[in-house]
Amino acid sequence: MKINFMRISPFVLLAAMLVLSACNLPTTSEPSPTADLVGTEVSRLLTEQPVEQLPGPGDTPVPIPSSTTAPDNTPEPTLPPTPEPSFTPTTNPGDPRQVYGEPSWNDSLSSDNNFWKDENDHTKIASGDGVLLLTGKTTDGWHGWSLTYAQSPTNFYLEGNFRTQTCAGNDLYGLVFRAGKESSGYFYGFTCDGEYRVRAIDFNNDLNSELVELKSSPSILSGSNQANRIGVLAQGNKFTLYANGVLLEEITDGTFTSGYIGAFVAANSTPNFTVELDEISLWNLP
Repeated sequence: MKINFMRISPFVLLAAMLVLSACNLPTTSEPSPTADLVGTEVSRLLTEQPVEQLPGPGDTPVPIPSSTTAPDNTPEPTLPPTPEPSFTPTTNPGDPRQVYGEPSWNDSLSSDNNFWKDENDHTKIASGDGVLLLTGKTTDGWHGWSLTYAQSPTNFYLEGNFRTQTCAGNDLYGLVFRAGKESSGYFYGFTCDGEYRVRAIDFNNDLNSELVELKSSPSILSGSNQANRIGVLAQGNKFTLYANGVLLEEITDGTFTSGYIGAFVAANSTPNFTVELDEISLWNLP
């Protein structure tokens, strides 16, 4: 029996070797944030339901309309930029920013190292241009929040600088403090129409304690596109509430004694209500 052998060109062998070697090139992957530096708590994620993904660039092609007329080359008028709302300056001698001086810790949100971003059916938390964007997607009052694990103070003054986008009524935003990693903490917030409230919430134990019911204050700037400084002084079980450096009231509660800090959003009137966290500062106290 005669056996035929196929002759293989050395160029073919060389090409095959190059293909096999390319299969073993190292790959890279994005590093995961470390749990001791950053964290998030988007309130009681729907863990059994898939997260709805937004379409990315190119997912939905945009048709380009055809035109039978000559293009108009007249330049469009240049409009002046819309100024961003500014935060109320510190003029009150009782403002904790004046009393305590430089903060022990501060995050200007120029990077996204401290706060985690996430999205579920109710809430979206994402990075903006030097801000943290917190969006309440559904108008059901769902509290979605993001924490930083960089700080876990006991006695402190905490202040966050927030800007509202389009909002109405009881759309709510504000600070979270003495929070557990998953589902508990104090929620101190302002509404779009200029009211404030405080709740102690533990979702795992069906606790929703209204420590301060909705109250209006002239110190809170109401409406869309407004900037407010929200501050809370926590010393033991006594909490002193501030709006733009002005004392609102003092309350006492001992539900939570320590924990993490962060920010939250809850849309009640406006779908996709978004608030910007521009800066958050902490003063550790004895």
